[in-house]
Amino acid sequence: MEYIQSYILLIKWCFVNGAFFTFVWRGMEKVDSEKLIIELNFRNEVINERLEGNEVSSEKMLELLPETVIDKRTLRTIEIHELFKSLDYTKTFVGAAHLCHSLINPPESIELVYAKQDAFCELAANVNLQNAIHEFLISFHEGEADIFTFLNAHIHPMTAYGDYKKAMRAIEKMMALVKKIPQPETVYLDSMVKTIKSFNRSITREMVEGPVYRTLSGLKARSDKTIFNPGLRFYPTRLGIGFWGPGLAALFFLAGWLIPFMNPPKALVLCLLFTMMTAGGGLYGLLIKPIIDYETAILPVREMLLESNRFGSALEAVAAIDELLSFVRFAENMSYPTAIPEITNESSHFFVARDLRNPISAKDEPDFVANDVNLTKARMTFITGPNSGGKTTYCKTIVQNQLLAQIGAPVVAKAAMINMADHITYQAPSFDSLADHEGRFGTELKVTRDIFYSVTPRSLAILDEIAEGTTTNEKITLSVDVMNGFFAIGNNTILVTHSYELVDSFCEQGQGQYLHAEFKDDKPTHRMIPGISRDSHAHRVAEKIGFSPLDIQNYLREKGYKTDG
Repeated sequence: MEYIQSYILLIKWCFVNGAFFTFVWRGMEKVDSEKLIIELNFRNEVINERLEGNEVSSEKMLELLPETVIDKRTLRTIEIHELFKSLDYTKTFVGAAHLCHSLINPPESIELVYAKQDAFCELAANVNLQNAIHEFLISFHEGEADIFTFLNAHIHPMTAYGDYKKAMRAIEKMMALVKKIPQPETVYLDSMVKTIKSFNRSITREMVEGPVYRTLSGLKARSDKTIFNPGLRFYPTRLGIGFWGPGLAALFFLAGWLIPFMNPPKALVLCLLFTMMTAGGGLYGLLIKPIIDYETAILPVREMLLESNRFGSALEAVAAIDELLSFVRFAENMSYPTAIPEITNESSHFFVARDLRNPISAKDEPDFVANDVNLTKARMTFITGPNSGGKTTYCKTIVQNQLLAQIGAPVVAKAAMINMADHITYQAPSFDSLADHEGRFGTELKVTRDIFYSVTPRSLAILDEIAEGTTTNEKITLSVDVMNGFFAIGNNTILVTHSYELVDSFCEQGQGQYLHAEFKDDKPTHRMIPGISRDSHAHRVAEKIGFSPLDIQNYLREKGYKTDG
């Protein structure tokens, strides 16, 4: 009987193969930065199709992924989640996850950046190719939740047949739709399309198409099954031959008893016998078969998909294509000029841009002020000026556009030339906690120390004040030593500081370049211009927040703490 054979296969599968337990153990392994986003999801479920509107969490990915080119403190400082939202025009879950993965772990290969830039230019110029890829991604996304419902095992044994068939249909649809994409000319796009198509040449693809056979040596596709290795075909339905065979026989003998065209007593007995067998087959199909099929066929097919390099590569290729189209849409929807930067891989870092704008703020601010940036031979750049003058935005804008350049995306500028950075870091002011035994000075100095020991001439480091929490003289003395150390290494260092005395000491030696936040009519223009600011405009900030000397005096009088006399 069918259910006896299925039961034997179930026993063998559970105790010999142990595939389910292998998968659970694999899911507990540490995440490796070299793993593709699909593998990351298989292990940590960074794509959860059940969370409508929040299927891909950049917060979770930031928590899971290790630090590579850019550390997590810096990513949080430059508002990586907002940058992701600004850049994200993807149509699929895998595309969004791939984009997020690129931002958190940008590639270190300049050849890959060149390839993505070429593909971007082709896609931006070829409207027909754009439309074909757009239609492919939209259609793929229609079944994407079904695929991830299956891959994430968000299924129940008693209802798994429907989920299984939906997932297989969605994969089949993906393979049919990719044939409609015109052949791209650039290597990157062409390789992505061919990678998806290559899944057709795998045994796993044949299993998806069906039929699937359960044998003593595991699941087999039709081409993989031999006469020496017989198998039981898997039917993704509750009622199989164990129900329909006896059922048809019962109907035949019922007709023989009613008409009658055979011996009525014998026909009745046989009718009752096969009716009982049909009932047994029905109960088996409703209660037992789904569980056996779930364990011996559905979960193993899922496991084969998870372990299939070609299937994982196909989904990753879909994600990469979606990321690329997202770059195009980002450039189209940006209110200001964008440009593909000239990327180099020289021995020292540099960053040059004309009319550079912030990729987050510029989308929503029609009057966002652009700045020219020239970080070339000086090695050190000192930025002074009052709070709210635009210094922090200027620095974040540089790092954010550096990151965009290194993932092959356009930067928000009229033109740019940017060197690949092997390390990007941004130290922003932090405050001591109960766990910081050294206080604010020691806490921030440890961060500066870690940055100093990690940079090379190809690094970009931004420091927003250093040696805070000590006397002015000690701060200047220590800051000079630290900055001289960075200067000796030769990386690109930007120091944001209110201490013009510190900047003066370097100016006297002719080291570095000096910028300050421009103010006109006591208001910031948000432009960085050459020079050193010696005015903090503290009174303007105090008046703006309602805490000027006049506000203090008025409050004291109002509360009766002070009288005019």
